[in-house]
Parts: sequence; structure tokens; C-alpha cells
Amino acid sequence: MSLSPVFYARQLRHELKLTGAVDLSLVADRMNIRIFEEALDAEGYLIQKGKEARIIINNNIGYETRKCFTIAHELGHFYMPHHQESIFRCLARDIQSYCSDRKLEYEANEFAGEFLLPAQELEKRLLQPPNLDMIKEFSKIYGTSLTATAVKVVQLTCEKIAVVLSESGEIKWFRKSESFPYWINKGPLHEWTYAYDFFSAGKSLPETPQKVQAMAWCQGVSREELIFEESMAFPNLNIVMTLLYIPYEEECDAFWW
Repeated sequence: MSLSPVFYARQLRHELKLTGAVDLSLVADRMNIRIFEEALDAEGYLIQKGKEARIIINNNIGYETRKCFTIAHELGHFYMPHHQESIFRCLARDIQSYCSDRKLEYEANEFAGEFLLPAQELEKRLLQPPNLDMIKEFSKIYGTSLTATAVKVVQLTCEKIAVVLSESGEIKWFRKSESFPYWINKGPLHEWTYAYDFFSAGKSLPETPQKVQAMAWCQGVSREELIFEESMAFPNLNIVMTLLYIPYEEECDAFWW
């Protein structure tokens, strides 16, 4: 029985004596892996032959943070002993969705998330309920994308929170904390959400969390229940990342107003 991807990510950081943000070029050098950028039919490849290994990433990837996550994803394939294929072809939908239905790709994402954003370090920084400002700060510190950072924070927090990614007006994926009690609606965004207003009418998104009806985002809730939406747009990619919060009742007045 194999150990978890998080275990292997922590083990590699320990072996390499890493703290804080990771320089993936140096990591690859120390692991005798060469990194290339080429025109590809996928997001990235890991190619292993004997004692040699190469990571090839798509040269059309426009964001450095996305390149880093792809490299860390391929490192996961290389390092985890039960990932034994000589060639891994990793598609954008597997790496970017954070919920691939291909087991080894999902595990490589989990490895990358922990290797780039170590839980033991982030937990020390989670001193208040998460919000977009906190995620931006962590993203800057660790050199990671906002989506990867948000997913990691949601995994670690005890708060009732979820991160949702929408593209072209449709919810593509979500991740929720253990305490978040609802399932998120998939498919087209509800017209009561601020994310919908951005896609449908080009409206600017509010800079602070806004109260909306929970049924606009979640399944199995009554019309009376409310939730807080904090959304951030990436116009060049035509996507919106949303944090959904359910603050504890006794904290609502102090935290949200």
C-alpha cells in the first residue's frame, strides 16, 4: 500500500532541507532531472529512461506560477515510487482542475500542492479566517498561483469555506474545507451571484465579501440561508475565482462588518 502524496512531498523537502519557497531549478539539478520548454500537445511530460529523467513543459504556458506547479507536478510523478510509468503525459485539465479523475494525476497535484505550499508552515500563518488578501499574501511569499494557494488554504483551515473556479460563466471545479457543509452547484452560474454579473454584464466585482443567498451557490439549502461571496476576476483568462464563507454566528458581526 502506497503512502500519501503529502507524505512524499514532506519527505522530499526534508531530504533536501528545504524551507519556505522552493527554487525548482535547483531542486531538479539536485535530483539529476533536466527541465525543458517545448511546443507540446499537453501541459507537461515526465520522461524517464534508465537513470536519466527529463521534465518538458509547454512553452505556451504564459504564467510563471503555472509553470512552477506543472514542474512540481512532474516531480511528484518522478519521486513517488508507485508512479512507475516511463512516460507521463499530463494534460491541462488534469493539472488545472485540482480534481482529476485520473488517480496518478490527482496524486501528483496533491504532491505539488504540499511541496510548494508546506502545510506545517502555512498553518502557522493561518491566524485569522482566510480571505483573498491572505491568499494573495501567501501566493507572493511562496511564488505560487492564487488558485493553488487558495486550494491549499481551504484544505488546511477549520473555517467553513470553499473555493470555486468559474470559466466563461460556468463553474468548472470547487474544493471545500472539511467543515463546509454544502455541495457546490456545477454548471452555469446562478444569476444571483456576483461572479455571474461579471460574465454576463461585465460588472466590476466588489472588493469586499458580499452576502448572497446560499442557494445561488450550494445544493440542499433553504431560500432563507445566506453565504458570503468574495470573487476575483482574471479577465485575460476569462475566469473568476470565488471564496464562499459561512462564518460562525457569534463571529459574524465582528468579522464581516
